[in-house]
Amino acid sequence: MAVGLFAITGSIAIIPIFVAATVGQSAQQQRKTALVATATYVVAGVIALFVGNAALNLFGISVAALRVAGMAIVAVIGWKMLNAPTPSDGDEESATGKGTHHLHAASNTKVPKRGFGNKTHVPSPLDIGIMPLGFPIYGGPGVLSVIIAWGSGPKPVYLAALLAIAANAALIIVLDFLATPITKWIGASGLLVTEKVFGLIVVAIAISGMVGALLVLFPGLAGGAH
Repeated sequence: MAVGLFAITGSIAIIPIFVAATVGQSAQQQRKTALVATATYVVAGVIALFVGNAALNLFGISVAALRVAGMAIVAVIGWKMLNAPTPSDGDEESATGKGTHHLHAASNTKVPKRGFGNKTHVPSPLDIGIMPLGFPIYGGPGVLSVIIAWGSGPKPVYLAALLAIAANAALIIVLDFLATPITKWIGASGLLVTEKVFGLIVVAIAISGMVGALLVLFPGLAGGAH
């Protein structure tokens, strides 16, 4: 569960966005931003885990239907990771770092590169830690839909889900704390290759989850497969 959640979150792909959004911050401020963003993700995930089932019941949505919808979102996220712009594309959201914004395609969120236009402005950890880094980038729709599904149905897996959320949070903190040296060491091309690999994993997770949910909604499909 933790590995799947980490892949869907796409923490590796978010490293350049974190670096760009925290330009001008001191190392201590960057660490605070990472902690605020991670705390926001954890709070959103816990709320989704324990309140999501009530929301489903309120709107009359079955867990299987949520899984199909959630896995469709996850598939889109993985597809966008697979088709991340190459360093040679040269547009303002490309991996070259050119332009004034980074685009997080999965949540359709633009993060301004600090220091452009107003070089005296340094964002506080709360400015960017809660939104957009914590939500909707780390705690995006794909992540939250998967967590809601874990807390719904006849056999919720609260403990396992909490452990997965906590493990993913720990990985986010580690990657954010090391974001600057990782970016310098791996480079834009290395991060791009890593993002595409995780994109393939995310698409595979989405297909597997969608097939399982469709078999619940249409049990006759299982018989037809034989």
